[in-house]
Amino acid sequence: MKQLYTVFIFTIIALTSHAQNGYEFALVHDGGNMFSVTATPNFDGTDTDVSDIGFALMLPAGVNDVINLSQFNGRAWSATEVTAAQLTGLGLGDGTRDGFAMNLPPGQTILSHTNGIAFTLVSFEVSNTPTSGLLEILVNDDPIALGLGGAVDSFYNSNIDVTATSNYFSGLTPGSESFSFSTLSINEVTLLAVSVKVFPNPASDIVTVESNVTIKNIEFYDVLGKRVLTTTQTNVIGIEQLPAGVYILKINSLEGSLTKRLVIK
Repeated sequence: MKQLYTVFIFTIIALTSHAQNGYEFALVHDGGNMFSVTATPNFDGTDTDVSDIGFALMLPAGVNDVINLSQFNGRAWSATEVTAAQLTGLGLGDGTRDGFAMNLPPGQTILSHTNGIAFTLVSFEVSNTPTSGLLEILVNDDPIALGLGGAVDSFYNSNIDVTATSNYFSGLTPGSESFSFSTLSINEVTLLAVSVKVFPNPASDIVTVESNVTIKNIEFYDVLGKRVLTTTQTNVIGIEQLPAGVYILKINSLEGSLTKRLVIK
C-alpha cells in the first residue's frame, strides 16, 4: 500500500510540473518601426518539438500593415488582416483597431532553450507607422478574441517531453504587452562610443543610470507618450510614485539624446 501511495504522489508531482511548464509572449521594440514577439520559457528544454504558434496583433485602424516577417527556423509566418470595419460588421470592437492574425503553420522545429531566456518567434515591420495609438498583442479574454471563438487566441503548440503535443502558452509578460507609437516622436540620436546602463531593470523602488558622458537630465515617458518624471539625478532615482508598467527613458547628455526602455514592477 505504501508503495502504491508513493507512486501516486510522484505521478501527481510529475503532472503538476508538466502543467506549469509554459512560454510567455512579449512585444519588443527593436527600434524605429521594427518589432519582435519573443517567447520566454519557465523551464529548461532540450530538443523540444515545436509544432505551430499563433497570436494576434492589434494596430490603430488605418493604412498600417505588418510586413517583412522573419522566419522561424526556416519556416514562414503569415499575417492575415481583419480590419476594424470587418470587426464592427461582426459586432466586435469599437472601430479603432485593425487586427492581424499571426500564424506559424504546423510543422517541426527542434528547439532547446534555457529557463528565463527569451527567444524570438518573429520580427516584423509596421508600414506607414502611426504617430499615436498602440501596437499590442491581443489577450485571449479580449471581447474580440472571445467573439471570434478563439480563432485569434495566442497559443504555442509543442511536444516538450516526447509524449504529446500540447498548448504551452502561459500568458503575456507583464509590461511587454503593448507599445505606444507616440513614443516614436521622441527624438533619438545615435551616439557612437557612448555607454549608458540602466539598472536594475525591471525595477521597483529605485533605478540607477550610468554613462561615460555627462547626463544633463532624464525624462520618463509612459506607454501613452506622456512625460511623467524629469530628473537630474542619476545615481539613485526614486520611482516609487510611478505605477508598474513600461517606460521610455529619454537620456539627455551634452553629446545628444538617446532612449532606453525600463520596466517598473
